[in-house]
Amino acid sequence: MAARLPYLDRAQVGPEIQSVFDALQKASGRVLNFYRLMAHHARSVAPFLAWYPQLREGPLDLKLRYLAYVRASQLNRCRYCVAHNGAAARRVGVSREQLDALADFPTSPLFSELDRLVLRYAEEMTIRVQVDPALVETLRAHLDPEALVQLTLTVAAANFTNRFNEALGTELEFEEARHG
Repeated sequence: MAARLPYLDRAQVGPEIQSVFDALQKASGRVLNFYRLMAHHARSVAPFLAWYPQLREGPLDLKLRYLAYVRASQLNRCRYCVAHNGAAARRVGVSREQLDALADFPTSPLFSELDRLVLRYAEEMTIRVQVDPALVETLRAHLDPEALVQLTLTVAAANFTNRFNEALGTELEFEEARHG
């Protein structure tokens, strides 16, 4: 699928977004297509970048965070988010086998009880939106309130970025497309 809007480059954005693009370039060596599309609504880029990285900070284990994010992205068929967050998951210790088995998490021996609860929560938030209260209570036995809110924000963010990327046809950058 081709992007439905042009990707904006540094020369096509105002000074505020140029500085954001410069910071992204310095931090990761590139500006992702996601941000190049978001730049069409310039006032959203800096606040999003201030908020989004905070989802990695807190008591929720990063492996759980990425399992939930990738599972939501799979359900929404967002190849862009599956590729980027799958790569991030691998960097924090999620195995390739676990990523490949996410759709079979209820019966796969690759997942712990807590993994399964987190993945079920991600599925319910993504598919049904309303989450079974019994599932929340069971999760509360494993996660403190801050971790549960961090998980909830993570799955909500996945659904946000999935919908943004799918609606606008965000294409994978060359490296992710080659290895995705």
